[in-house]
Amino acid sequence: MGQSHTKPIERKSSSASISSRHAFRPRKYLTRVELVSLQYVFNNLKSTFKDNFECIEPKQFLKHLQLPSQVEPAGVLLFKAFSYLGSYPSCATAGPVPLSFEAFITAFVVIIGYLDTETDNVSENLFFQSLSVLPAPEDAAKAQVEDDDEPVMVAKPDEDHEETLLSRGLSLAELGVDFSDMDLDKGDDTAATEDGEGGSKILCRDLIELFVLLIWLGEADKDCQHDFDSMHNMAAKIVNNIKPLDTSSDDLPCISHVSFCQWKNTFSPHLFKPLQSLVIKTFTYHLKENQSRLLPQDQVPTPSESEILSPLYTTLLSWSLPEEILITKQWSRLYSADQNGFSMNRFESHVFKYPGPTLFVMRVDAISTPYIIGGKKNTMEQHQSMIVGAYITQPWKHSKHFWGTNQCFLFELDPSFDIFRPIINRGGVDNNDHYIYYHHDFGIGFGATTGSNQKHEFILSLKNTLQEGIYQNEAYPSQPSFQSAIKSRRHQDFYYQFDTEDIEVFGLGNEKDRERQAKEWQFEKQEAARRAGVNIRQSDGQLDKELLKMAGIIDEDRRQDR
Repeated sequence: MGQSHTKPIERKSSSASISSRHAFRPRKYLTRVELVSLQYVFNNLKSTFKDNFECIEPKQFLKHLQLPSQVEPAGVLLFKAFSYLGSYPSCATAGPVPLSFEAFITAFVVIIGYLDTETDNVSENLFFQSLSVLPAPEDAAKAQVEDDDEPVMVAKPDEDHEETLLSRGLSLAELGVDFSDMDLDKGDDTAATEDGEGGSKILCRDLIELFVLLIWLGEADKDCQHDFDSMHNMAAKIVNNIKPLDTSSDDLPCISHVSFCQWKNTFSPHLFKPLQSLVIKTFTYHLKENQSRLLPQDQVPTPSESEILSPLYTTLLSWSLPEEILITKQWSRLYSADQNGFSMNRFESHVFKYPGPTLFVMRVDAISTPYIIGGKKNTMEQHQSMIVGAYITQPWKHSKHFWGTNQCFLFELDPSFDIFRPIINRGGVDNNDHYIYYHHDFGIGFGATTGSNQKHEFILSLKNTLQEGIYQNEAYPSQPSFQSAIKSRRHQDFYYQFDTEDIEVFGLGNEKDRERQAKEWQFEKQEAARRAGVNIRQSDGQLDKELLKMAGIIDEDRRQDR
């Protein structure tokens, strides 16, 4: 879950076994180094009120996060999450609480995933709940009455494990902290309807701010100019793709936990890790100026060079790529059409024989052409720049047959963020394994569908000149191999013809993969030279010494044959 350390104590699998808030002992989940670090941070940030009550106020919390002003709204949400989860496991009844040391370390343990198991993602579920569900007023009042006579456990600054009894101190209202804008209907995910509208919900505006934070984290340690307008626009597009906003309703637009999880499971199962990494790095590390805000293993990879992939696009791709691929922190550019030439021969001489997974990215000038939609012909034509591509797990090759695995996927990075993943049936069998096709007579095709006439149509295809192609989606294909992850787009027709502006291919493996590719090409060139030298003859039957010297078979300088 983003942490680089192992826990010496076995974690509990569920909150169900914990009968009350006072029974929960967050120190059990923390190493001594973590506990000392958290205590140090708390002592630096705390404010002291009547009855010697100590807690962290929002202003100090945000100051310690050191976020740019454009990202601070997400920092406020993070403080809300800490306040809500500080009362774990009684969050639903106790609601948000002042950030005493006990509440602070409790929220830390929950958010960074120390309660997670292989089957129960407690941290993500509770984090979403912390931003979407508050107890109804009557429930909060009842909980307050029940707890009025009970003391709260707060750690002394100079103690690691002992606890002392102090009075409750100030309420959040007395501290000036207001969560009224989050007072949504309580819900349980088990009550979710089939369309994903039941259960807990989060305000779309809050989810947009969280995505802005996640995008910024991806490029925070990059040497680049941060375009916060582009970040916010992309975040708004992502949220709108999860659920299109209903402008006709007076209610504040929300997204249910079910809908969010459905999106996340397809787009990025590990989306929450950068946020956990930020919390760990912020509260248990001493951050130096210009130091990365994420743990090393959670930092977004950087292309060695690219004219297409900006830090924004690289961050989006890192959400969707398998975690084991993200271990390599620099992607080697194998091919650039702009620099190496638009031809399949040039493409092959740079990309083929690379043994690791690759990323194929194109920037194109697309035109939406007339297309039949609902029995009517769409005659509107519109030019737009698009960035599309594919993640390929196998080495590239010539073949009269389709190849690739169900780990491949197609993507669109601009103007929308979309992922086209393989369709896997319930039995774990590929619906249609026509993932990739590469042939000199045809070109390159990704995501073929098979019609009744056995004619293949591709979601993304390039002619063998690599200079033009088609990007399309059929609403109800007979046998799709990939399908869009955006529900509202999945059953929509679109059809773009495009001219290719640039193509780049990146090797996502390690340095040894690059070395193996170079050795393979060197061996093939030597073999070609050897075969050419043996077979070439002059009319008089003598070997053509000039050609043999060019092939390296005769060394004139040493005056001997090799």
